[in-house]
Amino acid sequence: MSKQSTTGAPVCTWVSVTDASGRTRMEARWTSVAAAPSQAA
Repeated sequence: MSKQSTTGAPVCTWVSVTDASGRTRMEARWTSVAAAPSQAA
């Protein structure tokens, strides 16, 4: 895999979700990540 970062590409993350019955499952969430502005220290 390449280590290049792309701007605005959708990213899949897995999150733990607990339903009303108390059961926990994993759900995929797709988000669009914008390039973060770099800050000089």
